[in-house]
Amino acid sequence: MLFGQYVPSWDSSYYPLLMTQNVSYRDYLMSKWLIIALGTFVSTILCFFYIFVDLKLFYLILAMGIFNIGINGYFVLWGGAYLKTPMDLTAAKNVFGDKNAFNLRVMLISMPKVLLPILFYFLGSLIYPFWGGFVLLILIGLAGIFFYKYAFQFIEKIYIREKYAALAAYKK
Repeated sequence: MLFGQYVPSWDSSYYPLLMTQNVSYRDYLMSKWLIIALGTFVSTILCFFYIFVDLKLFYLILAMGIFNIGINGYFVLWGGAYLKTPMDLTAAKNVFGDKNAFNLRVMLISMPKVLLPILFYFLGSLIYPFWGGFVLLILIGLAGIFFYKYAFQFIEKIYIREKYAALAAYKK
C-alpha cells in the first residue's frame, strides 16, 4: 500500500521525461501493479509459518493476499493518480516522514483498502461463519484478477485525465 499509493510520485523527478517516451500508461501501470502484486504474493508466501500457529489465521492471510492482488492493487493505483506529492529519492531524509507525504487525502483514499475486506468478510460470515467470509474474499479477489483489463481501462483514463496536474505538481 505504501509503494502503490505514491506510484507517479516515485517517478516525479523524471515524470516529464517519462511522458515524452513511447510508453503507454497501460504498460506503466501494469509494471507498477506487477510490483504490488509480486510484493503481496511474496508477503503471503512468507506468512506460511502461521499454518503452525493457527490454521484459520493462515487461511485469512491467504484470502487477504488474493483479495489484495485482485482488488486492493487496483485501489492503490487508482488512489495514486490523485496524490501528487513529489518524492526526492536522492535526499537522505525519509520520504514518509515528510510533512506533505501523508495527509488527509492519503487517509481518505486508504480507507476503502482497509474497510472493503472487512465488509466483505463480515457479509460472507453472515451467510456461513468464517468460511463464508473466507470464500467471499477469495472469489472477489479472483474476479478482480480475471477482470483486470476493465480495471486498467478505468485507472488509465484517470491517469490520463490527471496527467497535466501531476506534471504541474512535480515541477514545483
